Amino acid sequence: MISLPFWATTLISFIVKLVTHWQANLRAEQALRELGAATQADASVAAAEKQEASARAAGDAAADGPDDDRDILPELKP
Repeated sequence: MISLPFWATTLISFIVKLVTHWQANLRAEQALRELGAATQADASVAAAEKQEASARAAGDAAADGPDDDRDILPELKP
């Protein structure tokens, strides 16, 4: 059986730990990117749904008769 010197065993152990730590960091960074993308997508969908609801309400108000303040989108009111 081959026996390695103390320093060789320590060096190999250090390299293995370094590579394992590096791989774990890569996986964690990828998970954070995916989480950020999902969070951004959810926020964008919520904002789009809010704008759509506002536009529908303004469209319904415009269609129901004479002009009034409800016909103007809330974002466009002075």
